[in-house]
Formats: sequence, C-alpha cells, structure tokens
Amino acid sequence: MRELWQDLRFALRMLRKSPGFAVVAVLAMSLGIGANTWMFTFVNAYLLRALPLPEPERLILLGQQKKGVGTGADYATWQYWRAQSRT
Repeated sequence: MRELWQDLRFALRMLRKSPGFAVVAVLAMSLGIGANTWMFTFVNAYLLRALPLPEPERLILLGQQKKGVGTGADYATWQYWRAQSRT
C-alpha cells in the first residue's frame, strides 16, 4: 500500500511539472469515459432491454421500396395502408 501512495505522489508531481500534458490527459480521459458511458447507455436502452410491450415479437416494420432503395412511407401511403388494414 505504501508503494501505491509513493507512485501516486510521484504521478501528481510529474503532472504539476507539465500542466499542458495534464490538461490533455484529463481531456482525453474524460472524452473516453463520456464516449463509453454514452455507448453503454445506447446499447442498453435500444439493444439489450426488451420493449415495454405485451407481445413485442408481433411488431412489424412497414416501408416501401423505390428504385432499389428502401424508404419509409409518405403520409398518403400510410393512410391507404391504414384504410386497407383488417387487424
């Protein structure tokens, strides 16, 4: 435990000697920690947790294909699908 405190004091002395490096190191660490936190939050919310619905496996995605590119549907198409739906 004593060696840990010696290493910590040495590191702080070195950071005090070169404040520019200290600022860059702190910014790099904070950017890395922030990016990891954001990524975990995103993955947890959208990929790992189940949807808060009674039967999420019955959900479907509606869309249409225009010249080889899959896109969403415009409002008129959506209204047509809704009118034709029997569910």
